[in-house]
Amino acid sequence: MRYAFANCELDTDRRELRRDGRVIPVTPQVFDLLDYFLRNEDRVLTKEDLIKEIWKGRSISDAALTTRLNIARKAIGDSGHEQRLIKTLPRKGFRFVAAVHQIDEQNVPRSPESIISPCASGIGSLNRPSIAVLPFRNLSGDPAQEYLADGMTEDITTLLSQTRDYLVIARGSTLGYKTNRIDIDEIGHQLGVRYVLEGSVRRAGSQIRVTAQLIEASTAIRVWAAHFDRELVDLFGVQDDITSGIVGALHPQLLSAEAQSYRRRPPNSLDAWGLSVQGMMALTSLTRENLDTAANLASRAIEAAPDFGLSYGLRAFALGYRAYTQWGHDWIQDARQAAADIANVLRTQHDDPTALFLAGAASHFMARHRASLGMLERAIELNPNLAMAHGLLAISYASVDRPADGLVHAGIALRLSPRDPMAYLFHAAQALCRFVSGDFHGAIACAEKGIGINPSSFDNHLYMAAALAELQRIEPAKEQVKRALRFVPKVTLLVIGRAVEDGNTGWARYHAALRKAGLRE
Repeated sequence: MRYAFANCELDTDRRELRRDGRVIPVTPQVFDLLDYFLRNEDRVLTKEDLIKEIWKGRSISDAALTTRLNIARKAIGDSGHEQRLIKTLPRKGFRFVAAVHQIDEQNVPRSPESIISPCASGIGSLNRPSIAVLPFRNLSGDPAQEYLADGMTEDITTLLSQTRDYLVIARGSTLGYKTNRIDIDEIGHQLGVRYVLEGSVRRAGSQIRVTAQLIEASTAIRVWAAHFDRELVDLFGVQDDITSGIVGALHPQLLSAEAQSYRRRPPNSLDAWGLSVQGMMALTSLTRENLDTAANLASRAIEAAPDFGLSYGLRAFALGYRAYTQWGHDWIQDARQAAADIANVLRTQHDDPTALFLAGAASHFMARHRASLGMLERAIELNPNLAMAHGLLAISYASVDRPADGLVHAGIALRLSPRDPMAYLFHAAQALCRFVSGDFHGAIACAEKGIGINPSSFDNHLYMAAALAELQRIEPAKEQVKRALRFVPKVTLLVIGRAVEDGNTGWARYHAALRKAGLRE
């Protein structure tokens, strides 16, 4: 039996643990401990259960048990502090909380060409999407360039595994397809995945072209495709740049594909993941109606799975933004509920980068800028290729007088996902950063780009208004305020002023500029 979870595989027949495709040496006792957790991933294991199974009833100290648990955690990339895979439940016991994918090889004939077997089960009750990265093909006509394709495959698999929004099949399970290419739907069936990423590498002299496409396995529909051309001056630098670009672009495309897939299902068949992913897509255009939709979907997801942190983050984002825009019936109640939801994200899923991004964004909307920084920085630490987190971090940095840092992260967001549905917010981040740094012409140019993508982006209208006012172009500034108020009629200087913290000179200047531009008190 093989178990796949996070970025690991445990093969009980070979007594082998792999992480990111590499064998991790462990003692027989630690291997047995991991095997026991995986076989019982649907229940809480008590201390007595572990002693009976692993130590055969022999008496051991709590310290010895804790030591073995932490060694097991370390082997699979977890820790006693994070507990994102093996969780300690005080006075109750221990539980393996990651989604587990079982691959039963006993009933599947092996061929010399393939070591891949059909899946015995899904990936857990939250039904997150699963993806397999097939070995990239070397189209250079030179077998010596095979290492480029192999390196690209390994790096993309590793980077994709850093997000918890989907299960990534370990590279060892896809190696058989390097020489044995079969239909995508058959690969999906054999691996039990919803999506397959395939690509190629072609080198000609000092030039390299990498192509990639994401395919829905059951329908063979191409969800996304792109190519990247680079000058091969620094091999590892170019490889890092391309893999980051692929992974950064994949995240919003996968969410979009998931949302479309769930729309085809009966409403009463949606699980917490399906409800949440539809809510996430509603947030790609921040309108009053979409925020209401996202909040309602998140509430249904929370009811279906009370410990699913992503749903709390989704509702916190929707209600936090609704409180900021005054779009709801009671902005104070929206803010209180958003604050409670942020706390639940930190309680249930403090190591999920997407949930942390949503909670950090909500904190920013409610003018808790320093709390926002901590959550957004942690989200990026967990998943450096999450473009949305970079974009919101840029706005938060500008809000605490760190525009130079903000511009760096806004640039990263646009480089990672230039066609992101929320790219207009990335340009808004650039506009605010340039305004805070005193570059008013640059702020206007960035805001214009954001408005070109989404004309209803009131933040871009207000940032442009403030920059125009600082350039003493009062009439055009007033016109931008009027355009913003078409979308947020209740926003006033009082609302903007709530975000002014002690010593926050940039936001105070923005507030004063909007007064010159005619925003009412």
